[in-house]
Amino acid sequence: MADKIVAAILIIVGIVNLVPVAVFFDPAKTGRFYGVPVDGTNLTILMRHRSVLLGMVGAALITAAVRPEFRVFAIALALISKVAFIFLTFSSSDYNAEIRQVALIDVGAIVLLLAAFGVHFYAR
Repeated sequence: MADKIVAAILIIVGIVNLVPVAVFFDPAKTGRFYGVPVDGTNLTILMRHRSVLLGMVGAALITAAVRPEFRVFAIALALISKVAFIFLTFSSSDYNAEIRQVALIDVGAIVLLLAAFGVHFYAR
């Protein structure tokens, strides 16, 4: 049962990380997701690359859902990514509502990841 709970959490958080991959295929979605206009090639490249990196974290989490030997690595990877974003956001003072929403989603994801981590070790 514990294994299924951990797997479900990893799949949910993995899907959350996969959603921004849409920016890779349609950079205009950056405005919708982050409230940031994509002005120029440089910002477009950076945001598309960010979407690939988030996709990789999402893929790692989903893989770890079915391959328990990868769970600690995938959870650590996702936690580092999310804590870094939250730190950058909340240590700044002039961010928009969309960035705040992404940060709050990441706070929720961190809670889920920590729960998954705890259940994973408790079950062993």
